[in-house]
Parts: sequence; structure tokens; C-alpha cells
Amino acid sequence: MEHPSSGFKQTKRLALCAILAGLSLAVLYLGSLSGIFDLCAVVVGALCTAFVVLEIGGVYPWLTGAVTGVLAVLLLPDKFVALEYIVLGGLYPILKSFLERFGRIFSWILKLIYFNCALTICVLLAMFVLHLQDFVSASWILIYGAGNVFFVVYDIALTSFISVYVLRLRKRLKIRGLK
Repeated sequence: MEHPSSGFKQTKRLALCAILAGLSLAVLYLGSLSGIFDLCAVVVGALCTAFVVLEIGGVYPWLTGAVTGVLAVLLLPDKFVALEYIVLGGLYPILKSFLERFGRIFSWILKLIYFNCALTICVLLAMFVLHLQDFVSASWILIYGAGNVFFVVYDIALTSFISVYVLRLRKRLKIRGLK
């Protein structure tokens, strides 16, 4: 028999995930409207997903990423921003927490393999599904070179955020009862 408060905890977790999914979607919408801040919006979405990974864990980060990704595909005017979110904001923070268990060098190899596979899928989808030929008309070397530099900086920034949150902000926010 379940403890009476376990239903409340599940409701609390689900409500927090819904709020963070809504926040991510709102920021993604603003980013897709601007045309300039789309990657910044994806990073904010990734921070929301990383928060769910850190504070709740389990299946909840997957649910948050999936709900936000589906709603982004359905509602955003710029579908490429939705694709960026799915790859970098929804899925990557979850995979990052898993991949970093393999040690520093091997985890970087796996992360870069993931990113380059995801980038290839994004480029192919941009070309053949979204018909963004202008996006891909640039040099392939430029796309992959700049993409990998961005990804390394993004990963380091995400790690820094997670460290600051765990070491400093978590105690100040006093979030309890989620796990």
C-alpha cells in the first residue's frame, strides 16, 4: 500500500514539470519569433530540462522534454527552433547526465558523436522536410565546425549552471519533497 503523501508528491512533480514545459514553450515561442534568439531560447529550455533531471529524475525529464517538443512542433511558427529544442534542449540534458558517468574523455567522445549525428539529422531534415535550402547552402565544414564549437561551449555552460545550482542555489531555494 502506498503512503498517502506519495500521490501528493507525484502531483507536485507533474505540476512542476508542466510549469517548466510551459515556460520552455513560451521562451521558445519568443525565440522563434525573433529569429535571432532561437539558440538562447533553446538553452533556457535545456535549463528547465536539466532542473527536472536534477530535482525529480526518473521518467519526468523525458515527459517534460517530450511534451515541450511535441507542443513546439505543433505551435511554433519556426519549426527549426522546435527541432533545435528537441535535440539540444529536451534530449541532451538527460543524455548528458547519463553520459558523464563514463569518465571525462569517453563521455566527450560520446557527446560529440551524439551531437554530430543529431546535427546531420537536423541538416537533412532542414533540406528535405522543411525545404530550407538556404540554411544548407553554406559550406558543410562551416556548419559542422561552428556547430561543434557551439556544442562544446554549450556543454561547458550547462555544466557550469548545474554546478552553481547544486552548490549554491539549491540550498537557497529550499526545494523539498520532489524526490
